[in-house]
Amino acid sequence: MSYQKESVPEAYNIKEFILSALPYKYYYLASFVVCLALAFMINKFSPVVIRVNSIIGPIEDKGPSLRGSTSLFNGIGDYSQVRNLENDINSLSSFSLISTTIKSLNLEVGYFTDKTNIFGHPSQIYRGSAYTVNIDKSHIQPINARFDIKFIDDKSYRLRSSEKEVTLYNYVDNYIVSKHNVLKIDTICKFNETIINKDFQFSVSRNKDLYVPGAKNDNLAFFEFYHQDLLSQQYLKRLKVEPVSTKSSLIKVSFQGENMGLTIDFLNNYLQAYLYDDLAKKNKIAERTINFIDSQISEISDSLMKSESKLKDYRSVNQVTNLSYQGQQALEQMTRIETEKTALLVQERYYKYILDYFDKNKDVAGLTTPSSNFVDPLMTTLVTELLSLGQQKASILSNNSEKNLFLGQIENKIKAQKQAIIENVTNSLNTLNLTQNELNYRAEKLSGEISKLPKTELNMVSMQRKFNLSDAIYTFLLQKRSEAQITMASNIPDYEIMETARETSRIILSPRTMINYLLALFLAFMGPTLFILLKNYFNEKVTSVSDVQRLLDRNVFGIIYSNVYKTESVVPEFPGSSIAESFRNLRSSLFLRLRIEPSKVVLITSAQPRDGKSFIAYNLAASIASAGYKTIILDCDLRRPTLHLKFKEDNSTGLSVYMAHQATIDEIILKTYVKNLSFIPAGPQLPNPSELMESGILDDLITVLKSKYEYIILDTTPAGIVADAFLMMKHASQILVVCRNDYTRKDVLSEVITNLQTNKFTNYDIVFNDLELKRSQIGAYNSYYHKE
Repeated sequence: MSYQKESVPEAYNIKEFILSALPYKYYYLASFVVCLALAFMINKFSPVVIRVNSIIGPIEDKGPSLRGSTSLFNGIGDYSQVRNLENDINSLSSFSLISTTIKSLNLEVGYFTDKTNIFGHPSQIYRGSAYTVNIDKSHIQPINARFDIKFIDDKSYRLRSSEKEVTLYNYVDNYIVSKHNVLKIDTICKFNETIINKDFQFSVSRNKDLYVPGAKNDNLAFFEFYHQDLLSQQYLKRLKVEPVSTKSSLIKVSFQGENMGLTIDFLNNYLQAYLYDDLAKKNKIAERTINFIDSQISEISDSLMKSESKLKDYRSVNQVTNLSYQGQQALEQMTRIETEKTALLVQERYYKYILDYFDKNKDVAGLTTPSSNFVDPLMTTLVTELLSLGQQKASILSNNSEKNLFLGQIENKIKAQKQAIIENVTNSLNTLNLTQNELNYRAEKLSGEISKLPKTELNMVSMQRKFNLSDAIYTFLLQKRSEAQITMASNIPDYEIMETARETSRIILSPRTMINYLLALFLAFMGPTLFILLKNYFNEKVTSVSDVQRLLDRNVFGIIYSNVYKTESVVPEFPGSSIAESFRNLRSSLFLRLRIEPSKVVLITSAQPRDGKSFIAYNLAASIASAGYKTIILDCDLRRPTLHLKFKEDNSTGLSVYMAHQATIDEIILKTYVKNLSFIPAGPQLPNPSELMESGILDDLITVLKSKYEYIILDTTPAGIVADAFLMMKHASQILVVCRNDYTRKDVLSEVITNLQTNKFTNYDIVFNDLELKRSQIGAYNSYYHKE
């Protein structure tokens, strides 16, 4: 079984984490100080961004409309009904309206003040600047270039600018002339005097109401020019349009900015521009109607004047004033026929107008709707729906949404609608021709009857008929023109501003003072915590008892606390210490484990050097001996022996001498200053200790020692480095593998345990060394041992 990964998942031990975080308490303290200080600086010096809201709602038509009763065109009355909330929201996010509002507020020039301290942030001035910059838009201007201005007196000022990357912009044609230009100027100028340069041309005038002579101001004043489209795009991103609720027809329009007055004025002016644009779009229909009627009136008026002049001249020459009864009846019948023909003529002209318009124009916005006396309701409906689709398309395009998914669908609907109108016009013209032929036949028949009248009366009937026809058409057109003017005068926007943007309703978006402090506290805690978690996660060393238990899926047999003394002989010299007590606990556990073993041989090894195996072997042997058991400890680390230093004995004799057959068992056993404890040192180093051990040369020695001593402690080499420890394990009743806190590598320890299991050794346990008493379960009783 491999122990490279944790075999038993466990919830993270909060107490263990707290204990591991205690050494980093000063890091936490510093983190809290730094984060809170940073939050304070952000709250104090970052620019304040506010958001203001305005609400608009549709105007409800609660009574009979003047437009509905006198409208010349049915389309005018239907226009407001084809609107929907989604289209209006898209129309409110209009790039062109943003640009118009910016120009109306003269925002193409930005006025700023900049504080002289390092934490200063430029703040924009709106309607409070002591000077005004007048741009000559016929000349190129540098955009986004900073011009510093300082008043010298009430007649002159100093102008400075030093920019290495300047873009030159043409305001009139709205395009960038060149980029990557160098601008450098430092000069004294007079107010109201035009400053002429190859890269700019403008003048600066002093605002007398805001300029205070001799006033001291430590803030730096400067101004910048902006690209119209780029500035409009920035403002469009700061605009948000949404319905008040899913079931409401009210629309909330929000705008955010750093300057309170500018933000409020922009939003209010923007909505006023939207309402004016909405009204202008409605009036366009009436204006196109009036223009169409005017073109017809100009033709009819000439014909009317000629007919009237001929009729007067004829009556004067022939001394005729009134027609006979028969002539009057014929004239009335002919007049009715001509009236019907005139109505058909108006329809025919409109049908031909539509075909001619579609042939010459792709945009449907300029199409005129049928008149109110138009007898083709299907045509009226088709044209009105086409105008509605055109309005939806214009709304999408006004937001620069050429890639909108609905644009293609609307264009397809427009094409289909135009085709339906063309087919309807073609069919209607055919029907119209048949009706006109019938009227012409009736007129010819009546003309035959009129021809039987006397010649003088006959001529007068003809002239009177032409005059009456022209007069009727002219009167009809004048009446409809007046109705169109009344309609345009009575038009109102579809929406009204229900709640304007005000300072009292503004919302501060940043800095969020309380949120910043809470975030600072969170980051101050999470910074060191994340560091500790990552450090522990990527740490390749064992750092706690639970760490070893998770790694090996095995309980720790014993825990040895950290040695705070300057000697390794802690059990004999400091028997009342906490570390001596930990060795007594290990001894008790060992007694219970080996209580039925006839021979008690304890082998102590480790995963790697400096894990503390010799230290533990030495003090464990001393603790067992102090309990009255006859004990001997063997330094089996023939490569780097250290036990002789702890016992302060000479290493000239020992196991290596015995293995070389140069000394007897009794000659290598040494008495120690610890009662009941004997010691066999390692002796001088041998060139081939592993081969000698493997030959079984120490078997007789171990057998003899078992007969003389109750406990035999074998201090061997690290099992993860050399094979000597595994060669001695056949003599062991119990194997103790030592790992050291925050020192032993996890992979090496796992490999040692794997090798033990591979070689069928089951009598092993883990001893955790160098655990700080404060981090242990009895850490609260640390003072108890310090009193000893």
